[in-house]
Order: sequence, then C-alpha cells, then structure tokens
Amino acid sequence: MSLPLRRSLAAAGWWLFSVYLLLLKPAGAPSAIPHFDKLGHALLFAVWAWLLARSLAARQRPPLRPTLWLCLGWALLSELAQGSLTLTRSAEAGDVVADMAGALIGLYLWRRGKGR
Repeated sequence: MSLPLRRSLAAAGWWLFSVYLLLLKPAGAPSAIPHFDKLGHALLFAVWAWLLARSLAARQRPPLRPTLWLCLGWALLSELAQGSLTLTRSAEAGDVVADMAGALIGLYLWRRGKGR
C-alpha cells in the first residue's frame, strides 16, 4: 500500500472515529471542570487536521487552506447534526471555536514538523 493511500486512510479513519464520538456515542455526565469537553473537541480536530495536512500534502501544495475548509465544514455540520439528530447532545458555538482552535494547532504542528 502506498504512503499517500495509508495517510488518506488514516485521516478517513480518524474522521470516522470523530463521527462516532460526536454523533453516535451518547453524551456522558457533565465534567466537574466547566467546559472540559472543549479540550476534547480541540484534541479531536488537532489530530484530524494534522492527518489531513499530511494526506493532502502528497497531492497538492500547500494543504493549509483545504484542511481548514474541511475542518470548518465538519465542525459546523457536526454541531448542526448534534443539535438536530441526537437526543443527548446539543449544538454549541463554543464547540466550533474549540474545533477550529484544535485544527489550527494541528496545522501548526504539521507545518513545524514537516521540515524534519
């Protein structure tokens, strides 16, 4: 299996994992730490942005803009879906902000590490 294909599969697999976490897994009890779930959102999107950038870099240069658009699209769509398709979750603008902060962190880490 070629390296670009493996990287694309890794990004797709992580996205499917996020579908499970954001839409299929029932919401747990609220954390004792206010807004702790935002850290989870940021981490989820940081990893996905890093994997997307790695995957897209093999096909085009630079992958920053498409990665950000994909992350923004999924952040908005997942929140809309949580608000309308699930019974245990709600849509929160703060989650989109956390998602995009994570995406920016993931892109920063990808860009910092690509020279190595």
